Amino acid sequence: MHLSVRRATEDDCKLVFDWANEPEVRKASFNTEKIEWSDHSNWYFQKLKNPNSLILILEVDGFPAGQIRFDRDIEQNYFLISFLLDAKFRGMSLGTTLISKGVEYLSSAQKGSIVCVGFVKKENVASQRAFQKNEFLLESESNDNLKFVKTIE
Repeated sequence: MHLSVRRATEDDCKLVFDWANEPEVRKASFNTEKIEWSDHSNWYFQKLKNPNSLILILEVDGFPAGQIRFDRDIEQNYFLISFLLDAKFRGMSLGTTLISKGVEYLSSAQKGSIVCVGFVKKENVASQRAFQKNEFLLESESNDNLKFVKTIE
């Protein structure tokens, strides 16, 4: 199995839209409402142009399997991570690989150390495991979510 990440392109807009509206993805998201196409396409193209945002696509043997997004919070000086996997590729520990390859890609494009942060709903055990297997530390906990943090030198 060959696993790689690449930068998302304009051609990936519909793919990311379909993934984002998949019922399990909506359930695991902090905003559980269905996403409208016009809202998504406007948001997506703005993200692609934004120098503080990076969207990567995970490919398994050349097939798109998931996406990871890094959004830089300039004030707090960290990258917020959001990720998802295509339903066909869940249950294969690919979330761990997606985070690992995504962070590696991001850190190779940055100078100096970076801090990455991920928020996960308490019931989303698979995503919690993916962060823990990548040596993210559980920094805090609220009523409904956990905050994972990792500094990459």
